[in-house]
Amino acid sequence: MNHGISFLLNGQAWTAKDANGAKAVPISYKGTTYVPLRAVAEATGADVRFDAAKQQISITTGPVAETPGKGERSPFSVDNVSHFKWSYYTSGITRNKADLQFGETQYEAAFMVTGVNSAGQGVAFKVKDGTKKVGVLVGFKTPKSDKEYSGSYTIADKDGQAFATGKIENGTVVENVLVLPSNTTELYVKFIGPAGQDSTGYVIWDESWLEN
Repeated sequence: MNHGISFLLNGQAWTAKDANGAKAVPISYKGTTYVPLRAVAEATGADVRFDAAKQQISITTGPVAETPGKGERSPFSVDNVSHFKWSYYTSGITRNKADLQFGETQYEAAFMVTGVNSAGQGVAFKVKDGTKKVGVLVGFKTPKSDKEYSGSYTIADKDGQAFATGKIENGTVVENVLVLPSNTTELYVKFIGPAGQDSTGYVIWDESWLEN
């Protein structure tokens, strides 16, 4: 133990503390001085974690992304869902406010596919590995307003196994909760609309979520 060494943090005197709040003292041994890693890391804003199985210390600087615990829900984001091309018509991510206005509710982001008619079009996306349950909020819009129009949707895996199906009215949203089989990461949402119409289907991020 070398009690003669002191610390300055950003030019100010600083006392290193251990996990119990006691003063942590540097150790000098054979010309090398060892300082308390966790205390220094926490003081400088770094995150330090120890993996006992790997006998490995990891140090992370900057914001630390928390890993959701088992059974915790995480909203859709660029970190946990990704779009991939499936439908013939244009599909992708939209943040256009006019597209995402449903009644009095303004949503912020969604996967969307255009050109929905009686032949059907869809949007496909991938969720992160280990996802056990998914909440999917689908929306539907058709340009005709002279009478009530509705569509239908199916949410399935890559082999066509359907997890949810239903009817959806023009300008509305419908919530679906899916329990995913093991190793299922790709979901395909197919919309069918009125014949001859150029309707749009949505998977709205704001109220969609993943659970591991």
